[in-house]
Formats: sequence, structure tokens, C-alpha cells
Amino acid sequence: MDNPRPDLKAMLPDELDDFVGELGQPTYRTRQILDWLYVKGVRDVGEMTNLSKALRDMLAQKTRITALRQVDCQESATGEAVKFLFELPTGQRIESVLIIDGDRRTVCLSSQVGCPLDCKFCATGRMGLIANLEAGQIVDQFLQVSLFARARGERVTNVVMMGMGEPLLNYDEVVRALRLMRLEEGLGLGGRKITVSTAGYLPGIRKLIAEDLNVGLAISLNATTDETREQLMPINRKYKIADLLLAAREFFDRRGYRVTFEYVLMAGLTDADEDARRLAGLIRDVPCKINLIPYNEFEDDERFRRPSRRRLEQFYRVLGELGVEFTVRESRGRDIDAACGQLYYRQEKIRR
Repeated sequence: MDNPRPDLKAMLPDELDDFVGELGQPTYRTRQILDWLYVKGVRDVGEMTNLSKALRDMLAQKTRITALRQVDCQESATGEAVKFLFELPTGQRIESVLIIDGDRRTVCLSSQVGCPLDCKFCATGRMGLIANLEAGQIVDQFLQVSLFARARGERVTNVVMMGMGEPLLNYDEVVRALRLMRLEEGLGLGGRKITVSTAGYLPGIRKLIAEDLNVGLAISLNATTDETREQLMPINRKYKIADLLLAAREFFDRRGYRVTFEYVLMAGLTDADEDARRLAGLIRDVPCKINLIPYNEFEDDERFRRPSRRRLEQFYRVLGELGVEFTVRESRGRDIDAACGQLYYRQEKIRR
């Protein structure tokens, strides 16, 4: 059952101004509350000691502060990733990952419990859609991971909406969370430090293009023909590869920077030389970046396998010879089930 009290962690500054005004308080209280929430990371209004006791009592009666319960935290032996499992008040669980890459600290956030898109190679896709997350629950993932990083003398520098769920199917809550993350009074992330990743939900992509929100966009391509992509990602039955290429061009024309196409390399499915040649042809006239991701194997699914090192290097070689610039995102934290949904799935097996 939804909690009828508004979540302080999900209020934008103008909404919080109005709210404290209704309580008969001056607007500078907004800055104080935002500081307590986003800088100090408090989880209870009783800790906001520069507010009067009367105001704290009113806030306790009329509002709530989302605070997810951390169930598990696993750090990769390589030091490249830390995975968090959080529990919602309903008992449902979601994942977040802190990715360490040089000086960059990227937090990968979930937007849904489960996912309705049924991508065949994704552990989260097995769950179906269980629930959409609220903006405060998305922001709280960021805050808790940030506090973890801060305790180690580090700072989260980037956010990717690339965890459990399809963010563009929970559009309003995700966009609200992104606006909160960008607040100068709070988390202060620049828009170019935030990327929204989608399986290719075209209406959401077009809505994001038109949004007054300067964030990056990544599209999971994962195949070079509609036939193969439909087998891997059923969403392709409705939104074809050609549609996504046009949307990427539109994003560049409106925003001035390139979409990232993510391409998962799976043995015998998407890793052939001909796939590399087709990929080069598809993106030839589209301003974009290519992010190649060798598949992170999942112990309970033998349908998909990571290509051999030799096959990967050959794929890279063909792309390079065709003049395609790309990056390779090696799976970080394979020893801690760091791919989307894997830790959740393992924990659920244990619970059952």
C-alpha cells in the first residue's frame, strides 16, 4: 500500500519551498533540509538539529524519508566493483553497483524491481515486472553508495541508469530522480555525468530527447539484424534497429553529443566477423559511440556464452580495420555476480 505522506527525498526545491511555506516556515528551511538529506545523508528528521523541535515534529507527522535497507554488499577481489542489494519496505529487493575505473567512480542504479522486456540474456528479465521504483528510492541508492564511497575517501563522479529495469518505462519517477541528482543544493552531478540506458523503448527515447534535461543516452543494440535482435530482445518486434538509428541521429541533432550503442558479444550469436562488418555499416552515418561488452556468463543459463579471447580480438580487429572507434567494457566484478539481476537472483534462490 502506498504511503500517503510525501517523501522529502523526492521533493524538488520549489515543491519543498511550497511545503515549508504551508507549514509557516521561511524558505531558507528548504536549503537546510536539502543539506541534511543530500550532503549529510540523514534518514530521520529528528537528526536535523538546526531545525526547531516544533518543525521537526511537524515534518515527522506529515512527511517521510525513503531509506532502503542494505541487505548485502560484495566487493570484487579485483577492487573494480562493489555490488549492493537493497530491500524496499515491501520486502522486494533491488541492486546497485559501484564501478571503479581509474579516478572515475560510477554508480549503476536500478529503476524497477524486475523488468517487463524479457531480454533473453538478462537475469533481471527472468523476473518480469514486479514494481516501479519511486524517485526517492532511486535517489537513495545513489546516496547510500555515495556514503560508502565517501567513507573510503572517494567520490561518486558518474551515474548510469543501467541497473534492474527499463528506466524509460518508469519515465516520470526516473526523470524526477535525475533532476534531484543534478541539484546544486544537493548532489550536484552535471548532466553529462549521467547516462540513461534503454533497451530501445522508442516513445521514451523521443520523450527524453524533448525533455529539458541534459543527460546522456545509451541504447542496447546487441545485434546487427532485426531477426537476431528479436530473438534476444523481444522489444525489437515493435521498435526496429532502423528506428533506433534514426533516434540516435535525432538525439545528436538536438543535444549535440553522441548516443552510445551498447553491444553485448555472445558466442555464436553476435560475435562473427560478419556481425562486425554489419555493425560498421549500420553506424557509418550515425554520430555515436560503440561500447562492446563481452557477455558476463550466468551459471543457471547455458544458452549464452562469452566468446573466446581469440574470437573477441578478431571481432575488435575487423571493426578497427573498418575504421570504427569503440571501447570495450570488460565485466567488472564477475566474481560478485555484478551483471544486472545476478546477485538478486542468487539471493532469491537462497531465500527459497
